[in-house]
Amino acid sequence: MLKICGEGRVSTKVQVCALLFAATFVASAALSQPQSQNSADQRALQSLDNAYRSVVATDADPTAADKSLKFIRRVIDRIARSFIEPFSVRELANYSSSAIRRYPAGTQAKDLADAAIHEMVVRLGDPYATFDERRMRRKGKRISGIGIEATILDGRLKVIAPLEGSPAQKSGVEPGDIIVEIDREKIDGLTLKEAMDRIHGPIGTEVLLRIQRKGARKLGLPVPRARFRVREVRHAMFGDIAYIRVAFFGPDTEKLLRKALGAIKKEMGGAKPSGYIIDIRNNPGGLVGQAILLADAFLEQGMIVATTGRHAKGSRRYDAYRGDFVNGSPILILQNEASASASEILAAALKDNRRATIMGTRSYGKGIVQTRFPFGAQGQIKFTTHKYMTAAGIQIHEVGVLPDIVVNGDPRPTYGAAATSIDRCPTAGKARDRMLGCAILFMNKGRSIDSFLQALPKLN
Repeated sequence: MLKICGEGRVSTKVQVCALLFAATFVASAALSQPQSQNSADQRALQSLDNAYRSVVATDADPTAADKSLKFIRRVIDRIARSFIEPFSVRELANYSSSAIRRYPAGTQAKDLADAAIHEMVVRLGDPYATFDERRMRRKGKRISGIGIEATILDGRLKVIAPLEGSPAQKSGVEPGDIIVEIDREKIDGLTLKEAMDRIHGPIGTEVLLRIQRKGARKLGLPVPRARFRVREVRHAMFGDIAYIRVAFFGPDTEKLLRKALGAIKKEMGGAKPSGYIIDIRNNPGGLVGQAILLADAFLEQGMIVATTGRHAKGSRRYDAYRGDFVNGSPILILQNEASASASEILAAALKDNRRATIMGTRSYGKGIVQTRFPFGAQGQIKFTTHKYMTAAGIQIHEVGVLPDIVVNGDPRPTYGAAATSIDRCPTAGKARDRMLGCAILFMNKGRSIDSFLQALPKLN
């Protein structure tokens, strides 16, 4: 039985369990203690107060006005204490003051708070930072996205991966696509949230994306907004080799994995598969804790991942507990350039603990963790608070995990030993999937790279 929230190899039970059920970390902003302030910080905060009081509507509810100002101050304090890079209270207060002074006298309190916080989020330079004003949620309308994981890179909206089965995937959106226009409007200078807000809309409507794709002319792709469900885990059998597809790390991924393993055992009449292929291609991540649980499911011991923040007390190490769900059976992981974040935690943990062979192309390289800080009805902010290191002590951010066997890719040796590179594979499955074909061939050839390579020339 998997045991990750127990005592022993981690600092506290609470610390581990807090990670398990969040796509990012989730913190309680209300319980935080204000950061100590020097005279420069205090002067900047006083200047912020003066700017706010000079602009806020005089007919506003005094309680509401005070609440919005306190909200700005709380956000300043939270960012100054928790952001992965140091930002002083003075800097953040000055950014807020500058944003507020651009508004005319008589502006509503909530608009000033939104402007100040948006300004801070932009100034962080964090492509994953967002501010979600909960009051912007529309009542009486079902709002849906199109199913993409994206980030702002060099001022452009880059698709990490479309979610499997999403309208975006069905419409032809691909990993690495750069979205340059949304409904014929350029998105230059938009934050991640502002861009995604333009993409979101009522179910049944359509959004037109203009896309720059490597090696192709700009494409116009109409994408419908619709409710969809990501099938987190599915399985199939290729002879006595079990194939498990993990499309996304949601709240039930580990539970669904156990269900799939039970179904595989039943389909084989109680016999043991000769090996397992775990497919995380185009998996953009999701719940970090679920990736830790999946890694632990296949490990008897060893470090899974460690996170480091700005402060030493923010560092955590997560180790595996005894109990391998597949009893030591061989594992091969399929990954590609759109395998990101939580996917990379799983791949790196099994690679570094010599539990799995990795095949495919270098992963995306998102080795940072975001934390959500809720502020009740006023909204929530999210920004980068931690980096993570693999069991080998490697920070893979902007580097990625290098496979042991690179298929149709450049084995740039920056992580792990130099990889074996191949450019031809048999096909497998209804989709005539060549990378999967290579994975099956590798498993059938005794999981020996030499035997696998010897078999390749015999293919056409």
